[in-house]
Amino acid sequence: MPRSIPRVSVLLLALALPLAAAAAVTRDQVLEAIRIFEANAAGDLAGSKPESDKNTAVAKASNTILKYSLESDDVVVDLGPDAVPWCDVKKGLSELSNSGERGLLLAAYLSGCVKAQLNSGKQDPNPYQGWVAMLRIYRAIKMREGVSIPEADGLLVRQNDGSLEAFAAEASRRSEEKLRKTYGPTDAPGKT
Repeated sequence: MPRSIPRVSVLLLALALPLAAAAAVTRDQVLEAIRIFEANAAGDLAGSKPESDKNTAVAKASNTILKYSLESDDVVVDLGPDAVPWCDVKKGLSELSNSGERGLLLAAYLSGCVKAQLNSGKQDPNPYQGWVAMLRIYRAIKMREGVSIPEADGLLVRQNDGSLEAFAAEASRRSEEKLRKTYGPTDAPGKT
């Protein structure tokens, strides 16, 4: 799967988010950012940290995760409509209802995809691990804030009935098929 397509799709989002530094994000830095994101994004029901500190930590971690997912050759993240149905990257998040929550879900999706690929040592654009991470955050904000995002609710139903992993494989296949129709088949390395 060409890396340029996910990069082009998310580039629109990158223009809206300030990316911290010009230096490349390392594997260790992104794993630390994912840890911080996971610890703070779902909200702390015990309230041990002030809300502004959590928001700052989540924003900084999200930017690091986004930068790594855009620039690293270690991961490939599918940002097409089959993989992130709650975000229309062509239209932009600001045009959608609950845009802040949708952005948080996108960051959670990216963190799940990046973490899974780094742990496995293999690039895999399958959205399943990203969806699992996103749904964990979605449940928390749905309970805490009463937010309902229909596209995330559809994935939550599939997770509850045990069909999410199969649906992710199908979404990955559809996404790859669309890319092949648009850009043609990819050549295997070493073949001309």
